[in-house]
Amino acid sequence: MNDMTSRTECNPLPHIREVRNTDAAALASLTAASLRWMLASDPTNPDLANQSRPDLGLCCLAAFVETTPVGLILSCKGPDEQQELTSVMVAQPWRGRGIATMLLVELTARLRKAGRRGLFARWSSQLPRATEFARLLAVAGWNQPEVTRRRMTWRIGDWRLGFPDRDRILARIAARGLQVRSLTELGPDGVADFQAQSSVLIANGRAPEWSSTEGWLQAADPDVTVVLTDQAGAVAGWMICVLQQPLGRWYIPQGWVVAEKVPLGWLVGGIASLCQRLEAKAGPDAILIAQPPAGIPGGMERMLYKQFGSHTVATDFLFESQFNLHSDGSET
Repeated sequence: MNDMTSRTECNPLPHIREVRNTDAAALASLTAASLRWMLASDPTNPDLANQSRPDLGLCCLAAFVETTPVGLILSCKGPDEQQELTSVMVAQPWRGRGIATMLLVELTARLRKAGRRGLFARWSSQLPRATEFARLLAVAGWNQPEVTRRRMTWRIGDWRLGFPDRDRILARIAARGLQVRSLTELGPDGVADFQAQSSVLIANGRAPEWSSTEGWLQAADPDVTVVLTDQAGAVAGWMICVLQQPLGRWYIPQGWVVAEKVPLGWLVGGIASLCQRLEAKAGPDAILIAQPPAGIPGGMERMLYKQFGSHTVATDFLFESQFNLHSDGSET
């Protein structure tokens, strides 16, 4: 501690540079274990910065005093030319010295120069130092945080606890016209027809714009992602499931059913069918996460929490804040 204090006094202003793969071990303690893959995105080129992976859109910066890492900020590409701020942390002895603000200012300047439209951040109600993080963003001119989602995490084998008579219920829903098929079962022609029908539903206002499968369908697991239709083949909903390999979990980024089918149990039927497929493919210990928009009447969030909320591994709320990189406001 004395050595660290003397360094701080001699070097009050750290220098900031891009993270390189060779920094990964030294910086690992400055972010969550689930995000450390971002520190070494291209192991075949250890001397290159993470920006050498344009498909990930990573912009990762570290603050150093001499050779000592004192702060780290991580971000990755989001939709519509946005950038997601995924992590910012300052080493304990260096907190309260404005280092997090310095990192955020530098990140903002680089992203603006790169042509990004905006920054956004999502964080858990259970995030350590969540109040301090919100204050950092507020001082930098970000929007007031809003609760946008309830995040729920399950061990997939525990779904049976909340759905003990699943087979009987699914049979009853199927008798009401529901048919559920995976992308694999649909085949290429069936997937093309699904995409065409989903585009029409969105264009006609019968499906929300956020339910667009563009981008997600390429990442979706075809054996687990399901499409809901009536017996005539008319698409009534879809539930995409993606394996997030670096995080060791499965994720449902989208789950949606047309409004008139929700009272018939089609939402429950679709998610139950997805979970059957996931358990068969990945086993009962597989971890599944969903974070649907909060507060939508008849939506996925309320159904999941009511039906399966008591069987989660973890439940929390997600806050979200945004910053317009092309506004006239100050960066700091």
